[in-house]
Amino acid sequence: MSTFNFCGVDSLTDLDIIVNEIKKPVTPEITENVQDVPGMLGKIYMGNSYGQKVFEILITIKAKSEQERVQKIDQLTELVMTFGDGEYPMIFSTESDYTYYGHFSGITTPERVEKTHWATCTLTFSCSDPRGYGEYESNDMTQNPITILPNGKADCFPIFTCLPKKDVTKIAITDEDGNYVYIGADVNPDTGDAPIDKEPLVLHDPCNTLATWTEITKANLTFEIENGIPSGRMRSTANAIKVALDSNKVSGFGPATNNKKWHGPIRQQWLPNAYDDFRIRVRMWNRQYYARSRGKCEVYLLDANGTRFGKFMLKDNGNSEEVYAQIQLGTSTDYHNIYYGKGKIKKGKTKTKTIKVKNGTKKVKSKGKTKTVQQWKTVKLDEDTTSSTFTDFYGYLELRKVGNKYRAEIMKFDDDSNPAWDKPIVVNWTDSKGKYAKKLAGIAFYTAKMDITEDAANPVKRYTNNGMALSDVKVWNIIDGGNKSSSSPTVIAHKGDEIKLNCEDRTIYKNGAVFMKNFYIGSEFPTMQGGIQKTFAFEPGLDEADWYLEYRPTKN
Repeated sequence: MSTFNFCGVDSLTDLDIIVNEIKKPVTPEITENVQDVPGMLGKIYMGNSYGQKVFEILITIKAKSEQERVQKIDQLTELVMTFGDGEYPMIFSTESDYTYYGHFSGITTPERVEKTHWATCTLTFSCSDPRGYGEYESNDMTQNPITILPNGKADCFPIFTCLPKKDVTKIAITDEDGNYVYIGADVNPDTGDAPIDKEPLVLHDPCNTLATWTEITKANLTFEIENGIPSGRMRSTANAIKVALDSNKVSGFGPATNNKKWHGPIRQQWLPNAYDDFRIRVRMWNRQYYARSRGKCEVYLLDANGTRFGKFMLKDNGNSEEVYAQIQLGTSTDYHNIYYGKGKIKKGKTKTKTIKVKNGTKKVKSKGKTKTVQQWKTVKLDEDTTSSTFTDFYGYLELRKVGNKYRAEIMKFDDDSNPAWDKPIVVNWTDSKGKYAKKLAGIAFYTAKMDITEDAANPVKRYTNNGMALSDVKVWNIIDGGNKSSSSPTVIAHKGDEIKLNCEDRTIYKNGAVFMKNFYIGSEFPTMQGGIQKTFAFEPGLDEADWYLEYRPTKN
């Protein structure tokens, strides 16, 4: 039996409809281009133009009653009506290795199946890009030049990743046809000046071990945490540090407090020195699995005395899925928020659930003896699926300080660590009084939960806490105003940076953010053809950088 999955909605498991047939066109829509010439017999053929690809999906709507039939038609209405100009992924079970991107452009009026509540209709699905896209395939670029034989049958678009091993002033890729992408500038040919790095990377912790982090308890805590206590333990994974699991495989934030305090583990790390001017970028996440759960993750900026003077935060502290993001200077009582907010709010549904919770104790007599027994009561709880810009956030928060000027930046990533927004949130602020000037000497990571009514329920109401972790930390020391103030050739990437030359969206990225400032106007992003070899040369070479290539095979 055929099925389809549109934007995560499965025709069988989610909609419970029967797909009778998927009519796939042999080619995209074809338009013949010809030119009339007066006095000439016939026409001049000028090639074909190929338009979109249109699928027809014949379906049967199953229903046991008229009410269920109307309900399922309403579900189809929600599925096919999309607003704006976005196109969304469609996977057909008949060719599940490929994904098409498109939109529903029509649906026929359902016709009742005789003597039943069932109905049949036809969905029309149109793809302005007629190609089907396979899963990403990766290649290590171990030779320069290198020849690639891509899979697939149609045009595909390579994504090149460059990881410099040292400071570089230019990055370039070129193919055998002379197409190239170039960013940066060369060393000055007249003076021979070499670039001077005024923003050296002084810390890069990929957060795959706790060996560099010291455990913080009440006894050695030197900074303030708002309404919170150190509790529980942390663990490390291949790409994150997060709360450990207890013996029941439940997140272990330590014993329940039941007194409206945040509780969870803290770890701290010192930098090689204290830095007056700096740039720090942290990549972390806070995912919502249960709307009523409350969790926050915070990175504190510390001076040489272990005193807090700044904070990054993602906090979920309500009965909904709304999350706050914060980049703050100062302490918990004397501070300035460079950024603090939820962003845009998307209203969700509210529902009520009933659970049994503790309600004090009382003394009772039994067989002549007095004993204390626990009292219980039944309460109704609200659960709200309203979300915000930072719901299920995975991405980076960054702060740059030069003198009394600060620049905050926030960017959300998708699951493949590519930018999920067109551009980051950026806020600039000047500390005109120099009130918050401190040298950055250390950092600390705190992940905590706030107990909710379910934690005191009887029986215990199991729920999934927020998923929270710190995935990466980078700190740069900014010297004499940084690289932008230097008259020497510009360093466009340092050791530890990641440069992506993305030929799919024709954009350059640096550490996940758009980086087109040093893009050479004459650049032309190369393409590949499935089944045909293509040779690429690149700079810097393999002695100065590691290179990787990935692409998605396509078919027409």
